[in-house]
Amino acid sequence: MTTDRLDSGLCALIDIIYRRQTPNRDPLALMPEWFDALRRLLPFSSGVFMPIDPVGGALCQGYTHDCDQHDMRDYLTHYQILDPYVIWQPALNNPGAVVRLSDVTDIGRTVRGEFGQFMNRIPYFHALAVIPQLNGVPLGAFSVHRQRRQRDFDPREMALFQWFVGHATTAIDYLSLRRQRDDQRPPAVLVMSREGKIQALSAEAQRIVESLPEKEPQILPGRCDASRIWRCGSEVFVVSTRRVDPASLIGLGHAIRVPHSVAIDRLAQRLRVSEGEQRREFAVTLEKLDVNDAVRGEVFGLHLSPQQKRVAILLLKRYEPRQIAEILALSPHTVRDYVKDIYRRAGVNGYEKLVSRLSNGNGASPSPSGPTT
Repeated sequence: MTTDRLDSGLCALIDIIYRRQTPNRDPLALMPEWFDALRRLLPFSSGVFMPIDPVGGALCQGYTHDCDQHDMRDYLTHYQILDPYVIWQPALNNPGAVVRLSDVTDIGRTVRGEFGQFMNRIPYFHALAVIPQLNGVPLGAFSVHRQRRQRDFDPREMALFQWFVGHATTAIDYLSLRRQRDDQRPPAVLVMSREGKIQALSAEAQRIVESLPEKEPQILPGRCDASRIWRCGSEVFVVSTRRVDPASLIGLGHAIRVPHSVAIDRLAQRLRVSEGEQRREFAVTLEKLDVNDAVRGEVFGLHLSPQQKRVAILLLKRYEPRQIAEILALSPHTVRDYVKDIYRRAGVNGYEKLVSRLSNGNGASPSPSGPTT
C-alpha cells in the first residue's frame, strides 16, 4: 500500500470513528462499520470486541466480525481458560499494547492441543490483541485474526492496530458518557401474579427480562426477602417486590397492563415466583447498579482502590456487607476487610458516621498510608 493511499485510508477511518452520531447510539452498534473500515487498511479474516467486567475481570459476550456468535459463546464457556492470551494475560499486564499470538506461544504446538479445536473453527491461527483502559479500568479485548494459510501480522500492522484501538477507545468513552448523560431511563417495574403470570410491565423491565437466560429462570424475592441480586453478564440488578392493589397500578411508573399472550407467557418463564408466595399480585422493581461508572475518579477523596470505591458506593446506597459481597462476587470476609479500611481512611468508627460523611460530600483527609493498589 502506497503512503498516499495509507494516509487517505487513515483519514477515512478517523472520519468513520468520530463522525457525528445520535446521542443514544450504542457504541457496540458502531463496531461493524469500524471493523469494515479497518479491514481496508489491515487485512484480517475475523475480529472481535469483548467487553471486560471490571468487577470480576471476565470477558463478556460482545461484537464478532465474521465470527459465528455460537462459536464465541462456546469460547467464553469452554475454551477461554485454554487461550494463551488468557493464561499468560500479556494484554492485561500491558494495557494498550498490541500483543501478537506468535510472540506468546508456539502456535504449531497450540493447534495440536484442545484449544486448537477452537482455533480451527473460527479460524484463529494468527492473532493480535489489545486491552485498552479507561482511567485504570479495562474496557474490553479487541482482537483480529488470520487463517493458517495467511501470513502472520508484521510490526507495521501491529502499530496500525494499536492506533485504531486507541481512537476506538476514545470514541467509545465519549459516546458512553454522552449516552449516560442523555439517557433518562424510565423505571423498570412489572407486576406478577402468584401463579407466575406477568400482569403489567414497563418497557425497561421488558428489556431486562428479555436479556435474562431462558434456561435458568431467576427467582423473584419472596415476602421475607428484602431483595435479591441478579447478575446478567456484566450487569448487576437489585430486585425487590412489594404488595400492589390488584385494581390499580398507581405509583408503578410506566408499567402498562398487558393481555395474556404466547409472547408474554414465554417471557414469564424466565422468572420464578418464590415458594410460599401468598400475595395475589405484587410489583417487582429492578434497579441497575452502575457501580463501575461511579469509580471513574477519586469520588470520595479517600484514595481508595477501585474495588474499595465500589464497596463504598454500595455502602452509601445502604446495602449490607453480605449483599455487597453478593453483588461484587467477593467473599464476606474480603468485604469486611474493605469496610474496615474505608472506615479508617474516612476517620470514622461506624457505619452511620460513614454514610453521613459520604452523603454530605465531605471528603476525608488523605490517609497517611497513601492510596491502595
